[in-house]
Amino acid sequence: MNEDFGKWTQNLLLKQNRLIAKRIPKTKKYSIENLSDFLSRFDNVYVKHETSGQGRGVFKAYVGKDGSYCFNGFSISGKPIKQCVNTIKDFHRILRPYEKLGRLGKYIIQEGIQSVTRHGLPFGIRVHVQKHKGEWLISGMNAKIGTPATIDSGILNFSRSAKVISIDELLSIHLKLDDRKKEQVIDDLENLTISAAKIMDLHFPDKEYGIDFGINPQGNPILYEVNRNPGVAAFAEIENKVLLKRIMKIRRLEKKG
Repeated sequence: MNEDFGKWTQNLLLKQNRLIAKRIPKTKKYSIENLSDFLSRFDNVYVKHETSGQGRGVFKAYVGKDGSYCFNGFSISGKPIKQCVNTIKDFHRILRPYEKLGRLGKYIIQEGIQSVTRHGLPFGIRVHVQKHKGEWLISGMNAKIGTPATIDSGILNFSRSAKVISIDELLSIHLKLDDRKKEQVIDDLENLTISAAKIMDLHFPDKEYGIDFGINPQGNPILYEVNRNPGVAAFAEIENKVLLKRIMKIRRLEKKG
């Protein structure tokens, strides 16, 4: 992801759509003051590097019972970090180790969304959308679900041992939704995805996007971010590769023109 297409730019663009504005986490640019504000308002928050991918440079932060500031996640290089410190400035120094050299990694802060199964396992949803003959099509959905070991971290990524399952398995088995509610959630995901793709296409034209969601405790999809050049390896893990084959077919058709 290039810097122009960073997470903060996405947030500003997506907020212009009234439908999507209600379905994105509260977000601010990173600063010690903004982090302190968010931690006083939300049970947990996420600090994310503007342009990183595959779970790198993402931290879940919260205030511990003893008043310490706790965070866990992955550094820009992908190193796991889990620590509690006495002050926010201590976290700041770990987040920006090269600040004295003038190398300031750009981060955003997002409200933490409690997107968990009935057994408390964190999960996320990826919707793959592609342009075909000038129209945006939903070509695949999958879900990533954490293990008991990931309950605290809340950091989900296919490349970091999250289990990939079908969207139906998530909604039917792990969330126990009835057919009416399942249909409503899928319709919401599709409508939000198409709307987001159209917005991004106006400013960062592309043939396809991968859009990440959670589902809040009220059962509403929450849009986390949009990815350009999305990976499709996770689709090989589900539904006998039917969705992967569909994605690849649309790519071939678009390439032929």
